[in-house]
Amino acid sequence: MEYKLVASASSRGQRVCAIESKMIDRLSNLPDEIAQHIFSFLDLKDMARLGCMSKRYRKFHLSSPSLEININEIPNQKMKKCSCNMRLQLIYSLDRYLFRRGDNKIKRFHIRWVTHNRFTKDCACDERFRIIAWVYNAIRCNVEELDLDVSLPRETPLALSSFMFLCKSLTSLSVSMKCVLKGPPLDSSSNLKYLSLREVCIVDEKFFTWITCCCKCIKEFRLQDIYGVANITIESSSLESFVFECPGLSAGCNLNISGQKLECLHIRWGNLFFDQKSSLNISAPNLKSLTWWGTLFSHQNLGKLMCLEKAELSLQPESGIDFGIIHKVLHSMRGVKVLILHKKITMALLKEGSIALAALFGTEISYLQMHIECLFDNLVPAMVSLLSGMPKLNTLYLKTDQFSFSPEYKSSGFGMAYWKSQKLAFINQVKVVSIELCSGSNGFELARYILEHAQNLKKLEIIHSAEQSNAIRELNESKRVSNAAFVFEEDRQRGTRKQGTPAFWSFAQMLRGPCSIDSIRQ
Repeated sequence: MEYKLVASASSRGQRVCAIESKMIDRLSNLPDEIAQHIFSFLDLKDMARLGCMSKRYRKFHLSSPSLEININEIPNQKMKKCSCNMRLQLIYSLDRYLFRRGDNKIKRFHIRWVTHNRFTKDCACDERFRIIAWVYNAIRCNVEELDLDVSLPRETPLALSSFMFLCKSLTSLSVSMKCVLKGPPLDSSSNLKYLSLREVCIVDEKFFTWITCCCKCIKEFRLQDIYGVANITIESSSLESFVFECPGLSAGCNLNISGQKLECLHIRWGNLFFDQKSSLNISAPNLKSLTWWGTLFSHQNLGKLMCLEKAELSLQPESGIDFGIIHKVLHSMRGVKVLILHKKITMALLKEGSIALAALFGTEISYLQMHIECLFDNLVPAMVSLLSGMPKLNTLYLKTDQFSFSPEYKSSGFGMAYWKSQKLAFINQVKVVSIELCSGSNGFELARYILEHAQNLKKLEIIHSAEQSNAIRELNESKRVSNAAFVFEEDRQRGTRKQGTPAFWSFAQMLRGPCSIDSIRQ
């Protein structure tokens, strides 16, 4: 009996060994290209462990096409105790690894690094020198994607030469660090398709001339929190997406962007003053998506946006500004299908009155999202005028502030009889409606009108305060002409602010990213 148990255990061990050997053979027998692709998903630490297993795996370790150097992978507790010597040991090990790689091609090279100058300034300076050396090594290995995310002390920006832009194999470059950048020579060429610069000081406006003349393949260009330049002019025959987020730029800056293939444009520029010195000029006849946050300038020319499908506007017109500037901006978007208006621009439109609002945007809008303070009585006629010019509207989001307190304005003067008398054209085809209720009954009456008359309604969402629960129960008992889903959501922070308490304004942005047209359509 004991013999049989031993034999049985032995046979089980042989089967386990056989299974393990098959697994090992299955991995060992893979072609180098497939095995290399599988191992490319490992981080540098795991790749180093893999290199200790065999000569073949060591070859994979030293020829991995994807490298990421991330100082954040060190646990926080160790970082607190980390001295300059410990960091230098890590740097030396990375130096040795890159030296052993030789000329093996690097496809993706990412550096995530926070320089350390807690003990001596020389330590931080040495780290900056090593990071540049790693970049040179990657360029020597014909890198295709280079991503530098380096945190440097504000008082010691890094002088970054233009050697990266001269790399012929480089197609994607992202630089996020405090550095001073000079433009490459205008007689050079580049194969860049993606370029992102953040917290970079561009001291020479010829850099943008180089983008125009030498980057014939570029498709996406991002500028975020840059400084140093006063005039930015880009004319590109290949550019498809341009992001410009520099709210801290001073007055007197001018942005000129031109591109036949430009489809997506995201601008966030200034939000504290009406800039009479700066200007914005756009020439993009095939533009499909425009997101514009910030200031209205005294000079802006959007050209003819005949192909525009989505527009998101968070402009801040101030009192005393010629309202014709806003009308000129909006009139150039007459063919837009998706329109998102944030509070400042919405309130400026509605307070201006209902005259000509119906014809301001054209009749193609199918998605409307607008944010107002509250559905006050003095704003309802203007909003009705706006909605009456949108017969194809099938999605409506009406957002209000969490708190509203304006004793000079009432918000309960328009009942069901008024909404019926308007005979809004979109009511027969609207499918999705979301209303955030504020004080008063105007929003409640609008929701009840939609619920009782929208035949093709599929979803009605009501966001309300705890004090409005009784009204919601009454709304739920209303007669419905469709099988729409009725969704209630209680917002405990929503309500009527009492006089003397601090105001807290909140806008939950429904759509993120400059180019989310497909998600809106769905």
